[in-house]
Amino acid sequence: MRFGTFFFFQAAPGLTHEEVVHRELEQMEWTEELGFDQIWLTEHHFIDYGLSVDPATLASAAASRTRRVRIGLAAAILPFHHPLRLAEQLALVDVISKGRLDIGVGRGNRPAEFKGYHVPQQENRERFDEAIDIMLRAWTEERFSYDGRFFTVKDARVIPKPVQRPHPMIYQVCGSDSGVESTAARGWPMLNSILTGPVDQILKRRDLYLDALRRHGRGETEIAALMKLWGVSRQIYVAPTDAQALDEAKDAEMWYQDSLRRFQVPERIEDTHPSLQPGFSKAAERFAKVTWEGLVAETLAFGSPDTVARHIETMRAMGVGQILCWMNFGGLPQDMIRRSMELFAKEVMPRFRD
Repeated sequence: MRFGTFFFFQAAPGLTHEEVVHRELEQMEWTEELGFDQIWLTEHHFIDYGLSVDPATLASAAASRTRRVRIGLAAAILPFHHPLRLAEQLALVDVISKGRLDIGVGRGNRPAEFKGYHVPQQENRERFDEAIDIMLRAWTEERFSYDGRFFTVKDARVIPKPVQRPHPMIYQVCGSDSGVESTAARGWPMLNSILTGPVDQILKRRDLYLDALRRHGRGETEIAALMKLWGVSRQIYVAPTDAQALDEAKDAEMWYQDSLRRFQVPERIEDTHPSLQPGFSKAAERFAKVTWEGLVAETLAFGSPDTVARHIETMRAMGVGQILCWMNFGGLPQDMIRRSMELFAKEVMPRFRD
């Protein structure tokens, strides 16, 4: 298995925005020092849930502070970008990092972000499809033109080209069955998250993905290679004992859960587009049932090294190839994050290395 650290830059109470950013940049340096394989970055806007507003800038900062680890986006939200500009930026980051960039892409599902950018959320799939088509052509063709519903490109030449040819590895964040289908159709690896609910929720995504890969004619050797890249993000906190881990992480986790609810569910569901209201209503019902006890029982990988290793073993048995370890959620103190990362790197990761 491969293990990466995941960065949201959460602006929890008591921390200035400058402190949030520089703490997590320091954690990126620890990621390489402690032997993790990857740094993963996300994209969010307009809320304290995450200050990760520009994945290309953050990826460039990570590249400048490291030499070995790969740098992944999980993910760039394509409806918020002009694809030509994003293709240029990410090609440049691939050059700066000397070919260490992996590019996860997503459609987005947070109402505050679509409202802030004045992009209709119900258009996110069509905008995503146009954007990725343009980006792939920008990286692989000397000049090209494109005439779509949302974007028009006339005889564009995008330089520099990425170091990795024909382009960096593309992943897709899959939060829906349709996302799984499109990812498999393109032959890309899949990214999933465990934020609330039981861990075995990812089995549905896995089985849909495997079925779709086979329907689209992928051979078993290719499928096995893609499954080694299947990445799942999960909150992880390691302390010397289970009791200590749960006691230290509870307040940060519950702040995180509240920030997630505020981010995923608009204040007035009835004001949103009718096609989106059923999904928002279901999310609101789900968050109303979230409790600390339920999270500990089903969702969180918190505990001693042995306990956390058991959580990781469960994921390995499900076929997960890469774990995006979110270890700095909710404003946890920097010294506790460092200790958690050290315990994970020294006492958990070695059990899962080939």
